[in-house]
Amino acid sequence: MTRTIYIVQLAQHITGYDDYDEIAARYWSSVRDQLDRQSIGSGSIKRIFVETFLSDGDDALAGLERAFPQAHSLVQHLISRGASFEEFEDPALLTELVDWARCASQELLSAKVRNVVSSGHAETSEQRQEHLKRRLDEAIGDGEKALVLVASENLPIPDGVERFIISPPELDQMARWFRAKMEEAQREMMQQAQREASESSTAGTTGSQSASSGLWTPP
Repeated sequence: MTRTIYIVQLAQHITGYDDYDEIAARYWSSVRDQLDRQSIGSGSIKRIFVETFLSDGDDALAGLERAFPQAHSLVQHLISRGASFEEFEDPALLTELVDWARCASQELLSAKVRNVVSSGHAETSEQRQEHLKRRLDEAIGDGEKALVLVASENLPIPDGVERFIISPPELDQMARWFRAKMEEAQREMMQQAQREASESSTAGTTGSQSASSGLWTPP
């Protein structure tokens, strides 16, 4: 019997922006509708996995509610229909990968150290991918459906498992929203730098003029 995985991107939770909140709410509503339609006549989702979460059951639900409240609502909806929230990550591998990533984000001066960090990150990333793939393969039984909420796009899929990516239009809208915000922030930084340069130039000119008059004025 066919095993099936539905993949849903975790949409970042941001507060203080009504326009983003509206897009995110529509996104999770569309995801829920699509999953419900997929389940009609073909069996409901039995297992739920969430990338980057280190626990299962109530502990994972509490963490999910804090980080992704709208995703939490979807998961609760599926649990009420018989799904179980299961452990996905290997804590040792995930925390090691996070530490390697932190090292890689630093401005390392030594080529030897950079190579060690790069090699360690690549090795741990490969081990984690193998763990996630094995976890899905072992957990999903014949004919079962599972949902995986992902933080990245490179989820390893076991052999013999059908994959369906749930990607409503709102996902692209959120990506455009983020790009627009980043561009706006960059423009504001450039404008601020230009204002500071202009003020510095003006202050320098004023100081020179005051000096030529024989009076000292701080620049």
